[in-house]
Amino acid sequence: MTERPAHNLVSASFQAIAFLVSFAIISTLFGIRYKMFIINDPTPILHTNEPSEKTIQVGLHIAHFSDFDVIHNKFTLDGTLWFAYDPNQISIDMIKQFGIFNGALLHSSAPIILDHSEITKIAQFRVRVEFHTSLNYRMYPFDDHRVNLIITNDLLPDDIIFQSSKKNLTFDSSLFVPGWRMVKESMQAGYKQVVLEKDSKQYVDKRQEAIVSLYCERSDPGVMINILLTLLVILFISILTFSSSEDSVLIVTVSLVALIGYRAIMQDMTPPHVSYFMFSDFLYLLTLTCIITALFSDIMTRDGSNSKKTKRCCIVGIYGFFIISCAIIMLIR
Repeated sequence: MTERPAHNLVSASFQAIAFLVSFAIISTLFGIRYKMFIINDPTPILHTNEPSEKTIQVGLHIAHFSDFDVIHNKFTLDGTLWFAYDPNQISIDMIKQFGIFNGALLHSSAPIILDHSEITKIAQFRVRVEFHTSLNYRMYPFDDHRVNLIITNDLLPDDIIFQSSKKNLTFDSSLFVPGWRMVKESMQAGYKQVVLEKDSKQYVDKRQEAIVSLYCERSDPGVMINILLTLLVILFISILTFSSSEDSVLIVTVSLVALIGYRAIMQDMTPPHVSYFMFSDFLYLLTLTCIITALFSDIMTRDGSNSKKTKRCCIVGIYGFFIISCAIIMLIR
């Protein structure tokens, strides 16, 4: 009777080298993307005001963020909102009608009126504001964001306009936002135009707005490292089937269970309200695809007639597919 050829196993050293090389390449790709500042958030539409003699300069001093939760899109700040105006043309009662378009004014103090010049006064309000903003998470966890706070006043006459600029936005020297770094900031004013239609007639409604924009990037790469390392380790475990004489289904099953556990944990760490695929979702599907590919590749090469070279090519191909797919997704998104 002819003996069945022994199953050729890939050495542990080759497995380790393949994993380390793959980890180094993809870490470099992720590192490059981490250093790039790219925003996918929608830009708020604001129309430029026509020149007017009646103007209100709007400014904000941000003292503290008690909430800066990008994942759940919840922001709460404490600060001082101020308005510079001519009291002969604009009353303080008009100014006190300000509000937050994309949030709620949790607290507003009585105005503190200061003399700025002979014809200009400044009304200061100590405020606590809770707000949300339009965020795009499609590159999570490589997402950079523009956080917008929209200050509005619906009751101003059309001849009274908001004015503002970057110099009107200031920060407390002790301001700290865990996990995020403010790359730049801006403040602009204008009007929001809403077109209403009734009986084939259009009516235009204008609202004065001042938009505070904070451009933020992740300062802590921990989330990215955890996702990358976890998925690569799970993929590495599945590829160990080429180096084991045990049933390949058992090893892949362990990898799939680990991947499902990873997914369950990540559900609590990722944005819960998106209806599109994020980069982390693509990484999960890529890992799942590679694990299944490893299972079928090992089954097809279990025959002893297949050399170690064939199995090594399978390992390199799986890692290569994972790396190239990650690079392509980064480029097209």
